[in-house]
Amino acid sequence: MTFLSQRAFGQEIQIEEPEYIGEALILNDEGNFISTDNEIAAIHVGASLKVNSWNAISLVVEGGKAAARVTEGHPITLVVKAVDNQTNPLSIVRIYKLDGKKKKRSTILAKDNSDNIMTSKTYTKNQLKFTGKKYGTASYVITLNDVKPGEYGIVVSNPNNVDETRMVVACFGVDKAQ
Repeated sequence: MTFLSQRAFGQEIQIEEPEYIGEALILNDEGNFISTDNEIAAIHVGASLKVNSWNAISLVVEGGKAAARVTEGHPITLVVKAVDNQTNPLSIVRIYKLDGKKKKRSTILAKDNSDNIMTSKTYTKNQLKFTGKKYGTASYVITLNDVKPGEYGIVVSNPNNVDETRMVVACFGVDKAQ
């Protein structure tokens, strides 16, 4: 495991790269990096009134809220582990705003409206834009700005993944400032 230093909250702190591909650390309100929740997501295919599609693909995580939490009002810093860090992180790391319910969190990944005038497409409305920099041997430091309160999930493309229907989602939540 690699230990690296990062400036956070005006001080130099030590950050260890996450151990496994798809895992993430988040800088909490106390200035410490904590692990996000690692959840196994299910992929659901079916009708969705939300995106007006008879054949939408959704990512679903059980449980209504992530245990890893931060407060809104400042940029969010994440350290995300990938297979390596030679690829632009925008092409392999996806961060989704999840619709939180009491027992599950979900987002639409794609929709198919090929039965009418519209066509099939990837649904990116719930994806967050971010900046990323190389970190260590196989990770990225990712910065998110202006993140609203809610539930979020990080998915990292992994060429070693043999079952795309069972993906690891690193989950965290953003709470409203008091």
